[in-house]
Formats: sequence, structure tokens, C-alpha cells
Amino acid sequence: MSDRVVQTLLQAAEANRRDPLRNANMLCFPGAGQLYIAGDLHNHHRNYEKFLRAADLERHPQRHILLQELIHGGPLGPNGEDQSLDMILHAAQLKAKCPDRVHFLLANHDMAQVQRLAIMKDGYDLTERFTRHVELKYGKTAGNVLTAFREFCYSMPLAAITVTGVFFAHSLPTARDLPKFDATLLRRPLTEADYDRNGPVYQLIWGRFQTQDALNALSKLWWADLFVCGHQPQDAGHGTIGDRMLIIDSSHNHGVYLPLDLSVQYTLADLVAQVRPLAGVM
Repeated sequence: MSDRVVQTLLQAAEANRRDPLRNANMLCFPGAGQLYIAGDLHNHHRNYEKFLRAADLERHPQRHILLQELIHGGPLGPNGEDQSLDMILHAAQLKAKCPDRVHFLLANHDMAQVQRLAIMKDGYDLTERFTRHVELKYGKTAGNVLTAFREFCYSMPLAAITVTGVFFAHSLPTARDLPKFDATLLRRPLTEADYDRNGPVYQLIWGRFQTQDALNALSKLWWADLFVCGHQPQDAGHGTIGDRMLIIDSSHNHGVYLPLDLSVQYTLADLVAQVRPLAGVM
């Protein structure tokens, strides 16, 4: 059974690397079609299923989806283990089925898991619970599964952009990190040091509390007008920072998604108006 899981993850990793929209470490979407974006899902099965129903890729051949942070959450197993690998595997299979239209963004929980960094919630370490599930389910071959999962995570792009200037990443650097942030990480080969705690990948996907000045600076660096991110929890499903940043959250009962027309030039107000509740998807 673990051989099939390993194969699924490695095939998805290869599809990520070979994505025709990929340029170095980011995706460049075309100026036609649609893009449906999910915020953090954290193994929320109902919202994940509703998001896929809303996107309806089979009936819309020009539609893309962008997924992030599927792991760490949902119902626990009988031994308190985190079972979110199952959602990862489903999404990986979907990538194999629609390699040119299913896309991922690397998120901080992904990296915490592969780097064995503790993420505490309600007194429990989420990364340990995830590892426990893999070890209980796959026994002696658990190491092979975890290695394949690592390969899958490292294959994910860091960001995406539309021709109309909407930029997507799991998060953005904090204002205090910006003076030393290496913005070239999106267009060059990455090294292990880039993923370290003081590296630019870490700063990108763990950043919080961005400021208007920081967003303006990043806008100039990356030729982006607007930013759409996850990472920062939103009780109402979405929120904004300044006049450039929209944050969406898909991980709870008020979770949302964002459908966009890739040919349209949006303002931040337009993006907010585009936000849709997952609860409304039948």
C-alpha cells in the first residue's frame, strides 16, 4: 500500500515541476479562463469537497484551481493522530488527472512538517500527530512515505501571478524582514539555506501583519498590483490589509473561496466582491 502512496506523491511532485505555467518558483497564469483560489483548508473535508464542486473542472476546461495548506486539521484517528495525509493524496491524484490546471502553493505547515518543526495547538504538536498517523498506517515503510511527502512539498511553487497583476502566495514577509528579504527567490534555483528560519522562503510563508508600506514595496519588486494570501486566520472568512492585500480562509464553517476571471483587471474592492462562501455551494 505504501508503494502506491509513494508513487502518487512522487508523480504529483514531478507534475508540479513540469507545470507548463511554471517559471522558476512561480506560476504565470494566462490572460484567459478562470482561476479558483482556496485559502488554508487544514483538512476540512466538507469545504474541500465544496471547493472542488464549485470549480467543476470537468465541465470547465479553461478553469484552474490553486490549493494551499491542506494538512493539519480535521477529525483525529483513534490514537489521536492527524489524518490529513489523505487529503494530500486526493489532491495529488487530482494533479495527476489535470496536471495543467491543478496547482499548489507551498505553505508554512507543509514546511514545518517536513522540517519537523513543532506547531502547537491546544497543547498538542500538529507535526508529531501527522507523523504518528503515517507511522501507524504504514509501519516499517513510513519513512518512504514521509520522504515522498517531503519531495512533494519541495516541488510546490512559492507564488503565482496573473497577467493583470494579481499575485498569490501563502503569505508575504513582515515589514521588519523586508529590508533583508531576498526577493529573487521566485526566479532562481533554491538551496537548503533558503528554507532555514532566516531564509527567504521561511520569511515569505511565515510572515504576518504586513503594512501598507511593505505591500507597496513588494508591489514594485514583483510588478504586482494586488496580493491574495492565506495563512492569517479570518473568522469571517476573509479580510484585507491596506489597499493591496486580501486574505482568505477556507478552514472553518465561515470559510470562503475566490473565483476570478483571468482576463479582468481587478481592484481590491472588486476582489472582496468576488469572495464566495463555501457554505453556499450545494
